[in-house]
Amino acid sequence: MLSRENILKMAILGGMVIFICSCSPKKIIFNQFDGVFDSIETVYLTDDDPQLVKESFPFNLKIIEILLDQNPDDRAVLLTAMSSFTMYSFGFIMEDAERISLEDYRAGIEMYDRANKLFNRALKYGMYGMELKYPEIHAWLDKRDDVNPFELEDISYLYWLSATIGGTVSSSQGNPKYVVDLPKVGWLLEKCLELDEGWNDGALYSAMISYTMSRPDAVENREQTARDYFAKALKVSNNEDCSLYVTLAESVCIKNQYKKEFSDLLDFVIKFDIESAPKKKLTNAMAQTRAEWLMSRIDELFY
Repeated sequence: MLSRENILKMAILGGMVIFICSCSPKKIIFNQFDGVFDSIETVYLTDDDPQLVKESFPFNLKIIEILLDQNPDDRAVLLTAMSSFTMYSFGFIMEDAERISLEDYRAGIEMYDRANKLFNRALKYGMYGMELKYPEIHAWLDKRDDVNPFELEDISYLYWLSATIGGTVSSSQGNPKYVVDLPKVGWLLEKCLELDEGWNDGALYSAMISYTMSRPDAVENREQTARDYFAKALKVSNNEDCSLYVTLAESVCIKNQYKKEFSDLLDFVIKFDIESAPKKKLTNAMAQTRAEWLMSRIDELFY
């Protein structure tokens, strides 16, 4: 969307001009970007052009790392670094890897490896940010006690940390070194749910759909639990998030070979008017692109 492009590029290019030309760049660039990262996720999500976002994202990632280099202990920038690298890796690199691997397996593996490196970079930033507040975070993730040591303000960190760890697992393509960390994803999401179930328009419910269907431990009524999370997410998001339908289609329908439901869910996504949900344009545009691709492969996915 043009307004997103103008806002984001004016902020970033303006900051870069100052950074390059100023005799005192560190102070001015931080002043220039003060408050920008608080809204960067929202700015991206209101864009209806995934390709534009994909092309601009790498430059923005390096800007974030420049800021982080000057203030390595800034937890807000560390969170932005973790979430931004994770969004880019999941939204674009992993998507490309999956598609490329169907045509060129070796090239696909190389793309997955790249995604894994980016997820690990994000994890480094996120874990350090958590360590600054909770030095015991590594021990907590290993033990995964029932007690919740976190505060409401920690949800963003916990959510993105779960997504980042999940990214390292997914991009590893079954590497036991990473797969063993999958229970940490569930533990972090459960702590978030205990703090605020409806956080961020049902983002936690959405994440739990996929996790429930892939978690390594035994779960009673796994499919029904995933569907319950789907229903809760729909309600909290006012049925404006098409990615929920894609998640259910991929997590539940393919696994159980529900071909008609799969087709119905994706048909809803493809026909959805993304202008009706301005704050979720990017999410819905990407969901439509994926839905169309999945529909083109329906005969491969169902026997």
